[in-house]
Amino acid sequence: MNFTLRPLERADTPACARMVVNSVVGERYGFTAERMTKTLTEALDAGGDLFVAVQEGKPAGFAWIDPKGAFSSAPYLRLIAVDPQIRGSGVGAALLAEFERRTEAVGRSWCLLVSDFNLPAQAFYERHGYTRCGALPDFARAGVTEILMMKPRVPGTP
Repeated sequence: MNFTLRPLERADTPACARMVVNSVVGERYGFTAERMTKTLTEALDAGGDLFVAVQEGKPAGFAWIDPKGAFSSAPYLRLIAVDPQIRGSGVGAALLAEFERRTEAVGRSWCLLVSDFNLPAQAFYERHGYTRCGALPDFARAGVTEILMMKPRVPGTP
C-alpha cells in the first residue's frame, strides 16, 4: 500500500466524515456525514491534532489525537477511521504508529476507548500491544460500554 501521511485539511473533512459514518461505530451511533464534517472542521479550527493518510490524492484514513487527553497526562486516540474499501491494507496500523510517534514523549502510556460491540477494532488494538484496562458502561451512549485500552510507552512497564 502506497500512501503518505500529512496534516488533515478542511478539504479532507467530507471524505473523512464519510469514513466514520460508514464504520460500525458510525452506523451504531447514527452519525451523519454533515454532522461529522462539522465536528472535524471545528476540531481543525480549534487547533486539533488531526492527520490523514493520502493515497492517489485522496484520503485513505485519518486519526484525531489529543496528546494529553486522558487524565491530562496520557496521549489519547480520539478517533481513527479508514476507507472501508481498503481496511486491512495497513493504513490503520500506520495511523496508529503515527499517533504513538507524535506523542512518544508524553506520559507513560497511550490510551483509547473502543466500543464493546466493535470486536474487530478491539482485536486490532490488541495486535498492536494495547490491553483492556477498564470498562465505562453507558459512557458515550446508553447501552454501550466503552472499553478503556492502554499501551505502555515502554514495554514491560505499568
